[in-house]
Amino acid sequence: MPITKYKAAAVTSEPGAGVVKTIDFINEAGQAECKLVAFFKVWIPGYPYWMWKVTYLQSLPMLKKYRENSMAIYVSLGFSEIDHATLYLAQVLIGPDGSVVNHRRKIKPTHVEKLVYGDGAGDTFMSVSETDIGRVGQLNCWENMNPFLKALNASCREQVHVAAWPVYPGRECQVAPDPATNYADPASDLVTPEYAIETGAWTLAPFQQLSVEGLKKNTPEGVEPETDPSVYNGHARIYRPDGSLVVKPDKDFDGLIFVDIDPNENHLTKVLADFAGHYMRPDLI
Repeated sequence: MPITKYKAAAVTSEPGAGVVKTIDFINEAGQAECKLVAFFKVWIPGYPYWMWKVTYLQSLPMLKKYRENSMAIYVSLGFSEIDHATLYLAQVLIGPDGSVVNHRRKIKPTHVEKLVYGDGAGDTFMSVSETDIGRVGQLNCWENMNPFLKALNASCREQVHVAAWPVYPGRECQVAPDPATNYADPASDLVTPEYAIETGAWTLAPFQQLSVEGLKKNTPEGVEPETDPSVYNGHARIYRPDGSLVVKPDKDFDGLIFVDIDPNENHLTKVLADFAGHYMRPDLI
């Protein structure tokens, strides 16, 4: 029997203690009576932000260490999945009974992500799954701005979406001519609410954070690390189906942000514009 109203949570934190921290967050969300907890892109072992900052030679020892921390198991979050010699940006959705409801891989790594990850194949492509808390979908990073993937998820009648983001610097770090799309603020405050508006789905946007120690780990030897992690933090969001903001964390917050989800609220948005229903012309498009 479908659950009509429930609480959900999105993670905003720095990876650490791997599975132990994961279990802690799952337990915290469960004790808060959540039915869904969303982890950001590559929660285990953490997004290798260093790949945006290094030369090829600098990347090799860091890549070796990162591969050693990648897991050949399926877990209830975003993780770096190793299959033979290739790493993938993977996501899984596991049901309360422990079964894997959905396992997918990011279809195309973004820019320098290709240094570390391979393309997802067709057998790990679909995102939206039917569950007793609604039709839940999940995408990684810039997949959330891909109009074709959004259209696919909308056609699957998605009700709750996990827009899993990695660690990003804020716009205050932008240096011309680097596009604004390469910074956290557009991802959290433009792309994510636009996803909610266009699909009419509750949209949880978990983000990775960084500490001073995390900055050091993402800096190759011989390079002076950054000292201010605050520009990377505080970007997690949760949006209603109409794109209005429910909650955002403070810069120094590390933990879970919560929302009470009512799947019936999706209909209030979709009665105006359902791009997979009455507001679409499949005979033309």
